[in-house]
Amino acid sequence: MSESLEDAFGTEPDDSSAGVRARLYDAQTSPRERWVLTVAATALGLALATVHWGGLLAGGALVGFCWPTLRRALVAGLAFGVVVLLAMAGQFALAGSLDEYLAMGQLLAVSVAVPLVAGPLGAAARGLVPDAPRSGER
Repeated sequence: MSESLEDAFGTEPDDSSAGVRARLYDAQTSPRERWVLTVAATALGLALATVHWGGLLAGGALVGFCWPTLRRALVAGLAFGVVVLLAMAGQFALAGSLDEYLAMGQLLAVSVAVPLVAGPLGAAARGLVPDAPRSGER
């Protein structure tokens, strides 16, 4: 416990906004890292969505920040919403109540629309950060 903060964390300010942004851009422009992060963000978003509906927004934001441009982030947010719908349909099918769920009418429409809107809406947070520079622009 006699260790100082400088000894434990170093003296380099590697959590500056420029350093974080550079690491984010590196991950966004590397296809392998981007897909790994997208899968991890989707899993975390699904876990958050099982606890609260706000997890749909958070999951969309997490997935959106994995992509280098706002346009791609919005598409990824929509794909996250589709994955949520498939997971929900799978849960209903495993419970044996998929037929009753599909016959619910207006409640079905709302439960389909919410993930399809919340995913891209959360992914729109990607617009708060400039697009990642292309590999030749660095």
